[in-house]
Amino acid sequence: MVGSIIRGRYTIWAVSDSGLWTPLFSHENTLMTTWGFVACKLFGFGDVDYRISKMYIEYYNVSSPTDTVTVPTYTKNDSRTYYDNLSAPADYLRVPLMSNPAIHVASGYESVFTEGVDGNELTFTGMSTGTVGMHGVPFSASANSKVYGIALVAAPAASDKSRDVIVTRGYYPTTKQQLKQASGQIGITWNLKFES
Repeated sequence: MVGSIIRGRYTIWAVSDSGLWTPLFSHENTLMTTWGFVACKLFGFGDVDYRISKMYIEYYNVSSPTDTVTVPTYTKNDSRTYYDNLSAPADYLRVPLMSNPAIHVASGYESVFTEGVDGNELTFTGMSTGTVGMHGVPFSASANSKVYGIALVAAPAASDKSRDVIVTRGYYPTTKQQLKQASGQIGITWNLKFES
């Protein structure tokens, strides 16, 4: 598979209480080395427990709403231990996908695939939910919770985060970090495009 590549890009949305999704910005992600293990389990063994089924939504309770969060330094070889080591005022939400991913034909591949029949691009959708993170840090407008990072995750044991495998991560530019609003949520759509 020399020359093959997986490209990813996520879009952040403001989600109103009425369900209206308004796009805010899009950005590239980093595919983690551990995605290879997930691919091996899926492609080699048909182990559907390793499908992408969760998102991590990383946040920090800032002192002032105008404060920005320093994006961590990381490499594609980092593991989920990073999330275990987060501590107040940082934390993350571990949220389920809102539905199964949608499959599409990536731009430039229309002569190979047919929309609605097959394709080479997946779109995953998730949204912030809950009022407290995995380490017990409040997630709310009153706590000035500012979202600055996200991840797509394979969760072979839905109730055991220690078995989660990070497939891809992304961080918001400092000018795009999003405060949790008093009403509404933060939505994420994440496209993974498989090219050759």
